[in-house]
Amino acid sequence: MIGREGERGRLSAFVTATEDQALVLKGETGVGKSALLDHVAEAATQSGHEVIRAAGVEAESGLPFAGLHQVLHTLLPAVERLDEVHRVVFGTAFGQSGGRPPSVMALGIAVLDLLGRASAARPLLLVVDDGQWLDAASTEVVGFVGRRLAGGAVRLVVGLRSEVASGWDTAGLPELSVPALSDTAAQELLDLRHPDLDASLRRLVLDHARGNPLALLELPAHLHRVGHQGTGERAGAGVQVHGLSVTVPRRLQHVYGTRIAALSDRVRGELLRGALDGAAATSAPGSAPGAGRLPGAVRYRMRDAEEAVAVGLLEVDPLSG
Repeated sequence: MIGREGERGRLSAFVTATEDQALVLKGETGVGKSALLDHVAEAATQSGHEVIRAAGVEAESGLPFAGLHQVLHTLLPAVERLDEVHRVVFGTAFGQSGGRPPSVMALGIAVLDLLGRASAARPLLLVVDDGQWLDAASTEVVGFVGRRLAGGAVRLVVGLRSEVASGWDTAGLPELSVPALSDTAAQELLDLRHPDLDASLRRLVLDHARGNPLALLELPAHLHRVGHQGTGERAGAGVQVHGLSVTVPRRLQHVYGTRIAALSDRVRGELLRGALDGAAATSAPGSAPGAGRLPGAVRYRMRDAEEAVAVGLLEVDPLSG
């Protein structure tokens, strides 16, 4: 990563810190939060932690405790070793038994007990990306837990989009702001990934990306296409390109939206089904169930979507397909 020495140092120290064992990474879309979460996960693994990763899914943001289930799903077999009160709390929260949903405090205490047992032999790091999409009930419980992680062997780090309001805004957890790259770092990243840009296009990208790494990587190809469409909107110095005179998150929506609009109806349908599934495709029907899913559930597999791969909307894992 370019220009993130300070953030990486803070996260590396977080892995071994005895205080502030919960941390929220907050920044705009495309600023590099996921890359920093990868860094802290790798640092924790190297220091002997077990790492559990989860990601908020917008399609599940209205389902109470769906996010918490995803965060804890690998630990749920250990619920059977908890006392009866906590077993009942988990069973009620996740629909395995009847009764009213538990309170935030009751479920939070049960989660703390579960995490304490899980980390007895090996320290544990919980990594939650796109935390803004966690359902409100899960956000309250995970926030409750995060505020009580002190002196133990469990750590929590959450990535949030700053432009999306959520319950994390009032959770009271320590925050690490992830700002845009400095001008020097932005130029370095752009020159590394797009070394052949002419001077006028390079200046246009730097001006409109405003230090956002994803925008720096994606805008050059978009502006090249705009410049070859013959619409009268030349992508050159001093020319305002339609759709770019907005905030960076909306700018990126325009970049990706333009690509999606150019696809065939069938491929757009495949992308929609993949997005609604909330997870990456698996290699084949019958593969292992995804995180937070019911036993036997299979993720949707997008087929014949090479058109979307060609324009950079999909990547294919060479091992799993």
